Amino acid sequence: MSIERDYEDERRHVKGVTTTPKPPGPIARVSRPKAAARDWYDVFSTYYNTVADPFEAPARNAGLELLDATPGERVLDVGCGTGNALVALARAVGANGTAVGIDLAEGMCRASRRALTDAGLEWGVVVEGDAATTPFRKNTFDALFASFVLELFDTPEILTVLDEWRRVLDPGGRLCVVSLSRRGGGPYTRLYETVHDLVPTYVDCRPIYVCDTLREAGFRIVDEREETAWQLPVEVVHCRIT
Repeated sequence: MSIERDYEDERRHVKGVTTTPKPPGPIARVSRPKAAARDWYDVFSTYYNTVADPFEAPARNAGLELLDATPGERVLDVGCGTGNALVALARAVGANGTAVGIDLAEGMCRASRRALTDAGLEWGVVVEGDAATTPFRKNTFDALFASFVLELFDTPEILTVLDEWRRVLDPGGRLCVVSLSRRGGGPYTRLYETVHDLVPTYVDCRPIYVCDTLREAGFRIVDEREETAWQLPVEVVHCRIT
């Protein structure tokens, strides 16, 4: 199965097992170079909590609830941004746990470190780096959280990124992805995709088929929720390594 291939909309029955509906079409590509993304988020880090976070917070909080980090766990927040999720994860794992954030943009990393300091969570750590090639050893983390991040990667890179996330997770580890969804998208989604094609540097997240992509990458879906952001559908998916 390829995430760029056309699929049927209806459920299929194979050997008595009902499979999930398959995506109806290809997803948009990402034309913006990573250097441009880094530079944009360096600038945007100053305004992110005012401009974007109010729209993303409900879906992000739903993802944190599904991931349900517990005291003593080792958790990685991919694309930690201004640190809102990282602060919540650091509180959840406590001083005996490990909460690490990684972000491509130096400005976002500074904001995350400041958020941890302001919250008195000195055990939280922020690393500047590419989430597609993280500096962490194999099996480092019990859980991984990614909110409005996976859809930033170009389509051919998504499965490679998920392989990297699988690598740093402990066997049996779990992953929660919060992402704009193309499944069930209506006119707002089509309009958004048009704007994304016109100004990909500034309207960078684009809707993807989240559950289908995670299954293709070999993850087992445990739970999922439907949320919205900017009136666009969002998939919140909790899964485990199979």
